[in-house]
Amino acid sequence: MINDDLYKKTKVLLKQLNYFIIHVLVFMLFNALLVSAFFNRSTNSRWWVLSFVVFWAVALIYHGMRLNGVDPFNRKNKRTKLLWSLVLKLSGI
Repeated sequence: MINDDLYKKTKVLLKQLNYFIIHVLVFMLFNALLVSAFFNRSTNSRWWVLSFVVFWAVALIYHGMRLNGVDPFNRKNKRTKLLWSLVLKLSGI
């Protein structure tokens, strides 16, 4: 019984980890194309590329945090409190 529960939880975690790895690979490949477009000299307005890369990186960080059991929007969680205290300490607020 315990092994069945452990097996199911491990299977779910590995599936989530595979989704995260795919997310990272797609992020790297797609952003390599965007960065090459950024350095293309024929494009005049190219700063939109950097905003797209930054916002996707934030989404990727959020995905990784959720995978590790940290929900940055749940202030009742001990890990989240620790995370926000570090963020506020580093930001100087």
